[in-house]
Amino acid sequence: MVRPLPAAPTLRASLAVKRALDIAGSLLLLIIASPVFLVIVIVLFIERPGSVFFKQQRIGRGGRRFGLLKFSTVRRSPTAEDLSGSHAALNGQDADITKVAHFLRASGLNELPQLVNILRGEMSFVGPRPAVLAHEQYYTDWHRKRLELSPGVTGLAQVCGRNAIPWGWRVALDRYYVEHYSLALDLAILCKTAYVVLCRVGAEGEGSFYFDFTPPDRDIIAELKRVGVFRFNPDATRRGRG
Repeated sequence: MVRPLPAAPTLRASLAVKRALDIAGSLLLLIIASPVFLVIVIVLFIERPGSVFFKQQRIGRGGRRFGLLKFSTVRRSPTAEDLSGSHAALNGQDADITKVAHFLRASGLNELPQLVNILRGEMSFVGPRPAVLAHEQYYTDWHRKRLELSPGVTGLAQVCGRNAIPWGWRVALDRYYVEHYSLALDLAILCKTAYVVLCRVGAEGEGSFYFDFTPPDRDIIAELKRVGVFRFNPDATRRGRG
């Protein structure tokens, strides 16, 4: 288990405020979204009788494992690969994905049950996406930096490219978030998340990028810091290096 680094007093206070906001926000949204929640449950049950929820084992803060909750978006029963996150369904390349599921994934509504994970303290609204068990074997110390803060429903990597950038680059963005964490950064990410979801930015990623665990070159990290995290363009960087 990777233990998070001891937090400075200012950081501890900021994280305490973040946790209080997570509790209040998740409770409020669970109440407000309950009609939407009910409609999705009914529609999914009609489309695919059986459990409408799916619990996948993920790695959270400090390397602790927890059950990530989602709406079930495939017709068949979960396999061992589904539960560990190694199946192609994880990045949208599963023939068993239902029609409703494509909409839920593109809109982010399949993540709605994660409000319960937030309420439990296993997740936060903003943070690195929960690490997948199947990826743990590829982790180095460089990758584990992203485990120092609680995972989030949305995060820096999600608003700066989502599935359209290699996984190693997403880790670089997660590391940037951990190293520059602030409540102001969380607010900026939440605001940009709305745009990303509405415009479906990076909703359908390239499979060849998904399993690329290679850390980015130092010049890419330098470019990220030079232009500012929200103006970083991975596509332009790739073209420049190609």
